[in-house]
Amino acid sequence: MPEQVQTVLDQYFARMNKDLPGLLEAFYLFGSISLASFQEGVSDLDFAAVTCRPLTEQEVKVLERIHFDLEKSRPKISLDGRYIWKADLESIEDQDCPYYYFNSGRLVGLERLSKNSVDAFQLKHYGMAIIGPSPQTFGYTIDWDVLTRNMKLNLEHYWLNWKRRAEKFPSLPYFGMLMKGWMIEWGVLGVSRIYYSIKERDLISKSGAGQYAMRHVPARWQPILRESIRLREGNSKSLYLNVFKRRQDALAYMDYMIKECLNE
Repeated sequence: MPEQVQTVLDQYFARMNKDLPGLLEAFYLFGSISLASFQEGVSDLDFAAVTCRPLTEQEVKVLERIHFDLEKSRPKISLDGRYIWKADLESIEDQDCPYYYFNSGRLVGLERLSKNSVDAFQLKHYGMAIIGPSPQTFGYTIDWDVLTRNMKLNLEHYWLNWKRRAEKFPSLPYFGMLMKGWMIEWGVLGVSRIYYSIKERDLISKSGAGQYAMRHVPARWQPILRESIRLREGNSKSLYLNVFKRRQDALAYMDYMIKECLNE
């Protein structure tokens, strides 16, 4: 466990024990931390907290204060995650599971977790138990045919729309793809990660997805993949002499990769 992550967790559990004692039945980390690719200032700290009872309105307000204070004190590490009642999680095999979702120190709202989702797969197969039993003991199973269809829907809706906004002049994403390296790696490695999951029926870090793609796609995409991996790993010195060329390659690669995924 990275020292800075342990510090955030210590602060979090101290507040929970003080303000909401006895609420947590279990607590799991997943995402980049469980894939050995956590980077302070880049990666979120994803978690799933299992509660022993349904949350009251007052308890949700207390959680809002806790997350807001943690985000303010540790802005480089955002503790993002879900609060799930144990009984709801145990019924996920038969129905979607409701949870309260917190992101960047704020309550996003009440959402639902499907057993055939990337988050549910990550939690069960890569979750790190900080409190409670191993998540591998959870009773639900993932249907990868359904999960693959869900990922393709995500490509057709979220990623295609994201790419179209970035192509539209003079939109903010259009200029963002010229000036902000994180947008390049977000787009290129985001669709590469879905490509890996569809092909291998597993999960991988964003940098790992880029390296996998380099071994499986035509050579013309090597420069933008190398650029994206370097950006993800914190190297801001670009391999491109022209930001317009970099933007063009990133969007063309996304178009190519989305089509490859949808044709699988």
